[in-house]
Amino acid sequence: MDRLDQREILRYLGYKDTGITPQIQKLIDRCEKDALKIIEPKYMYERFNICHEPEGIHVDGTDLILKGQDIAAHLNGCKEIVLMGVTAGMVLDRWIRRYMISEPDAGVVLDSCGIQAVEQVADYVEKEIEERVLSEGYHLTWRFSPGYGDFPLETQRELVRVLDLPRRIGVSLTENCLMVPSKSVTAVLGIYDPDIYLKDESNISALKSERKNNSCDFCNNKDRCLFRKRGTRC
Repeated sequence: MDRLDQREILRYLGYKDTGITPQIQKLIDRCEKDALKIIEPKYMYERFNICHEPEGIHVDGTDLILKGQDIAAHLNGCKEIVLMGVTAGMVLDRWIRRYMISEPDAGVVLDSCGIQAVEQVADYVEKEIEERVLSEGYHLTWRFSPGYGDFPLETQRELVRVLDLPRRIGVSLTENCLMVPSKSVTAVLGIYDPDIYLKDESNISALKSERKNNSCDFCNNKDRCLFRKRGTRC
């Protein structure tokens, strides 16, 4: 990764298309450079068969059951999933804390750079998975994370355990299911056969809805979100 999307960084910071002073631009350039220098991107993913059961979606070979109507709808028609974990590393968290004390403005900007960094890593991983799946004639749903809609945030614990993220990429959880390092992501992606999947009208409707909407529609924090109050999204 040699660049971060500064348009996204500005959006996280609450800026519109106008109003960026040379001073702010200089700070963003500096923090982007710092972030790219100190991030330690790591990721891993595994593919599993799934079984749709009354109590939820059982992930074969594990005790993990994905519960909630939203994740069930998201994976409707899928017989396999991919569980993924991504992090930008612990060093970035240390720099953010240091800047928050010594240079609060730089700390806020670096934090936004970190958010964008882990999103870009997650996009890269998703693309890698998609290429593998497409080579087999299958398609991939977009990534769906614990905390979206009625998909319990507590599922994070089982995802971290099943993927063995503490050992493999150094990602753990607090008692409140917050990720450590903070710039980390877990997600579920469904794998489906388009020839079968698209015969189901409900799946076609779901795909159209996913293209039209974004993750705000599924987020438990949407009623309190500062991005939505600004007329943007995270």
